[in-house]
Amino acid sequence: MSDPVDITPQKSSGFKVSSSLIISGIVAILILIVLSSSIYTIREDEVAVVRSLGKITKIIVGRDNHHAEEQNQLMEQFKNVNIVKRKGLFFKVPIITSVEKVTSKLLTYTSNAEKINTREKKQFIMSMYAQYEITHPGLFQISMGTKSKANAILDDLVYPVVIKRINRIYSETFLTDKEALYNTLHEGLIELNQKVKEYGIVIKDIEIFRTLLPPANIKSTFNKMSAERQAIAKKIRSEGKEQYDMTVALVDKEEAQLIAEAIETAEKVRGEADAEALQIYADGYSVDPEFYEFMRSLDALKNGVDENTKIYIDRNNPVLKYFSNE
Repeated sequence: MSDPVDITPQKSSGFKVSSSLIISGIVAILILIVLSSSIYTIREDEVAVVRSLGKITKIIVGRDNHHAEEQNQLMEQFKNVNIVKRKGLFFKVPIITSVEKVTSKLLTYTSNAEKINTREKKQFIMSMYAQYEITHPGLFQISMGTKSKANAILDDLVYPVVIKRINRIYSETFLTDKEALYNTLHEGLIELNQKVKEYGIVIKDIEIFRTLLPPANIKSTFNKMSAERQAIAKKIRSEGKEQYDMTVALVDKEEAQLIAEAIETAEKVRGEADAEALQIYADGYSVDPEFYEFMRSLDALKNGVDENTKIYIDRNNPVLKYFSNE
């Protein structure tokens, strides 16, 4: 009798291999998740605030940031905060550590239009713009938080600082002297940066965005400008008329002088010619008096008669002797 055959199903060795691969894959994914949660990157156009359990422990800024250290001392809670002046790849503890990034690019603020008065109480409607940079992201986050709130705070700071300086200059300087206006705005910029450093920003530039006249002043200003232009035009016409008269007088004088010189030269030439002619006549008379007398007779006839003239001459007239064979 043959031995009994065992027909119990055997576990596949391939199933064991697949299970181990799945487990290894899950572990690898978990490791990747943990690693991705443990690293972060700060780009060159970003700054960041690093928190541990909600408390700010570190700020990340650029190498050329020279304001963060001073701003770090303005609030007690930031005196022990670490300032990192490099960007790139960083590590953190997942869940415990959080990173909040903001831009380090220049941000533009444009003020509302406000009325201003120059030194002589001339009124304008003016708006300004400024460009600022977030230099301490921790202070910025606590004091401002958003760009819209930053603009609202700048509205309260920029206008008084700039306007009190414009109140000291005359309207002509304000409108036409760019160098004086630039110096005025630069003084305001220095004062503004003393005020805004507690907000974690630095204002890089401030300029006049637009200047308008109030409607009530437009007509009077237009009339004044028109009167000024008319006065300038009248002065130019007067100077032109004066120059014209001087030029005409000079030309007339030169013309009279040229005519006088021409007459004098002509008289001189005529006198010399007459003298030379007389000399020629005299020389000719002395050479052949009879021929000279003949020519004088012909000239007398030529000047005294024409083709319609009839002359009755006595046969004894001396002129006839030149036409006689005798």
